Amino acid sequence: MFNLQRFLAPLRRKPPTPYELALRALARGEYDEALQRLGALLEEGTLRDEERAAISNKQGVALIGLQRRDEARRAFEAALDVRPRYAPALVNIGNLHLEAGETEAAVARYETAIAADDRYGPAHHNLAVAYKRLGRTEDSVRELRRAGRLLH
Repeated sequence: MFNLQRFLAPLRRKPPTPYELALRALARGEYDEALQRLGALLEEGTLRDEERAAISNKQGVALIGLQRRDEARRAFEAALDVRPRYAPALVNIGNLHLEAGETEAAVARYETAIAADDRYGPAHHNLAVAYKRLGRTEDSVRELRRAGRLLH
């Protein structure tokens, strides 16, 4: 006998995870909600280091959205405390340096991120921007090409 429920079961959407809900709030610009959801996730004692680093990094992104840069830096650094070579957090700290006009410090962070994960496209893209600001056009073009290959 044909069981329609069993047949349709693989097609049903799974409910979003708490992390996915936090990312959706972040994408919608609902930074307070994202922070609340991410904070609740960090309270779980069963997180792996990679999960803890990703959540802390996303907290930093939400804090940037709320213009709370000092707290954002602490969140990015918390991610690095757990995973010292976590490229997204390294790039985000580089972005803070770049926004503050500290281009050499930004370059150092982006280069560290690339050394940690050469396939992380945003690191190459942001390094290209920093190189351009320093007048290093040839290096900037090279990094933009790498970023283009990785991001597309």
